Amino acid sequence: MTDQARLAAVTAAYRDHADDAYRLAYAILHDPDDAMEATQEGFVRAFERWDRYDPTRPLRPWLHAIVARVALDQLRRRRVRRLAIPVLADAVGRASGQSGEAGDPAARWSRRHAIEEALSALQPLARAAVLLRHRYGYDYAEIAALLDVSVVSVGALLSRARAALRVHLVDERPMTRAQERSE
Repeated sequence: MTDQARLAAVTAAYRDHADDAYRLAYAILHDPDDAMEATQEGFVRAFERWDRYDPTRPLRPWLHAIVARVALDQLRRRRVRRLAIPVLADAVGRASGQSGEAGDPAARWSRRHAIEEALSALQPLARAAVLLRHRYGYDYAEIAALLDVSVVSVGALLSRARAALRVHLVDERPMTRAQERSE
């Protein structure tokens, strides 16, 4: 099938099934913007995988399966971000000695700045792996595909990056008065 024919087929599928796909995504995500994003991403994936569609089978369930997987992936990433961000903030707070200052905007800015500095000290590939995993919630296989490396390499990149972040964030911890007197 030519790209032109595939585009025409997916355009027709979008016209006929986008509203229904959106309703499915919305039922899973409970957010109109996320549901629209999942619907769009689902049709992009359908376009990319159109050669896998069996025209002897109904189109609607095939599209629903794609959109449902995209929506579920978004939910998983949302949960990961919701869980990972406070953990990262607590880790930075402990490393910088500021864990008790959660309400202080200056302390929050300082923690955020420390994280950004620590991330910028990483090699670009490692930084990308950390951000894709912890900020955007991609799994190892997705990161491997995005960065064009093996899944094993992703694990190694993340392990080394986390170790470097721990070292950098502990080094950023303010000195105690006893430490200042000993210098």
